[in-house]
Amino acid sequence: MEQQEQRTAVRLVVVDPDLDAQCDRVEEHLLAPLAESVGGASGHALFADGLAAFRRVRETLAEAVARGPKVWSPNGRWEHEGLRIVELPTEDTDLLYALLRELSGLLVAPPDLPDPSGVMAVVRGTVLTPEKTAVGLVGALARVLSLVDLTPDADTAALFAAIEAGDDEDVRLSYGQDEAWQRLAHRLTMLLTESAPLHRFLY
Repeated sequence: MEQQEQRTAVRLVVVDPDLDAQCDRVEEHLLAPLAESVGGASGHALFADGLAAFRRVRETLAEAVARGPKVWSPNGRWEHEGLRIVELPTEDTDLLYALLRELSGLLVAPPDLPDPSGVMAVVRGTVLTPEKTAVGLVGALARVLSLVDLTPDADTAALFAAIEAGDDEDVRLSYGQDEAWQRLAHRLTMLLTESAPLHRFLY
């Protein structure tokens, strides 16, 4: 039987310490505890599968950083750290979006909602508790997805084209391209720091 080709989405991603910190928080305090606690619950392989998908995404990002090319400012003195073109399997990102919707639904579900499988009780008792800032943890997952699956615009298109034109060699941006980088950096800062409802990130 012919193996089905895996679909990927090509994205411009900035893999820097801020993104790494958000990923560490999501994996260690949200996804890993969920996968461990809900593990064998019937019909909820989503949590274990979500952790595996998240780790694959992180591995893909790390490989892109190691592979390069590096991107430099017009004067060649400053590297725009972690700016990379990344191919992400859409199966993994789709799964993580499904998990995000599931967790977002649990956050707003009434306490008396029927829970025949007991999964909701387990989830509420492990990571979705006030002491562990449920909204903050699920919000961190939403932010990570927004950062790695960034909606393309004119600035990402300009930077994407500059990196591709380098043909795997390090790239020194033009002044116009560097202005696109500055606008992108501001956009990413807003995604990392903006205090906004969870639905703000669900796109």
